[in-house]
Amino acid sequence: MIFPSMGERARGVLLTVGAAFCFSTAGILVRHVESVPAVGIVFWRSVFMFAFIAAVLAVWYRGQLVEKVREAGRPGVISACFLGSTFFLFIFSITRTTIADASALMSTGPLFLAVAAWIYLGERPRAGTWLAIAAALGGVALMFAEGLGTGRLAGNLLALGVPACFTANYIVLRRAAATADPTVAAMLAALFSAIVAAPLAAPFDLALRDLPLLIALGVFQTGLGLVLITRAYGRLTAGELGLLALIEPVLAPLWVWIGIGERPGAAALAGAAIVIGAVLAYQVYTLRTRPAIAPAVSG
Repeated sequence: MIFPSMGERARGVLLTVGAAFCFSTAGILVRHVESVPAVGIVFWRSVFMFAFIAAVLAVWYRGQLVEKVREAGRPGVISACFLGSTFFLFIFSITRTTIADASALMSTGPLFLAVAAWIYLGERPRAGTWLAIAAALGGVALMFAEGLGTGRLAGNLLALGVPACFTANYIVLRRAAATADPTVAAMLAALFSAIVAAPLAAPFDLALRDLPLLIALGVFQTGLGLVLITRAYGRLTAGELGLLALIEPVLAPLWVWIGIGERPGAAALAGAAIVIGAVLAYQVYTLRTRPAIAPAVSG
């Protein structure tokens, strides 16, 4: 049990804020890796992520970890495939565009989810949802317009793939009524991405100075971040989770701006502000009108 002396909601808030902080460090860590290409970063990060999450689950479940993996079933495997895809999309995107652009584009996840839930789950969006989507699309258009002139179009497209895959993951689990531990699915995602990246990352050369960065990416940035966020799922409403998750796209460009002076252009900044503002307004609107509790998990 994490934060055992607190109420469930307070614990969920701390878990989500902690996860968002962990996730936000990806850009500054990746920017300092010098000897490993993008696919190599995916491989090493996935290896260390898998080792960390497996160790955590082994402590939690002791001799029952194999059984928990079996319980994940087909939905857990499909979920892991979609989540594992985001590991590739994310690294490839931030090596081809600015951290600010990628972070803002990936913050559109709640809007992707609203549309997908309407199409696949029959949950009709409300008027405020469409207004938020329209505003966010305007911001995205500004960012893509600048990307056309700076060679960042591919990176921006890859960044949009991240919330798309997260949304597909959610829909798969909802339609299957899966009861698998999402932390187990995260461990499987790390394993799958390491296996897929391995032949592309060979011969696995890296400078020793980059090893601590790759360990930090796997253990702290994604491993700990995923453990924290999957423990928060059943303790907050979906709207609260999405609102607190906006800490990540705010902090991520701040770290690289302070650390290495990476500043996006004026159009990208304006577009990012519009996107994050639209998603923030949508989340506040959701919380005030119809909070929906996320699927409960143990822990």
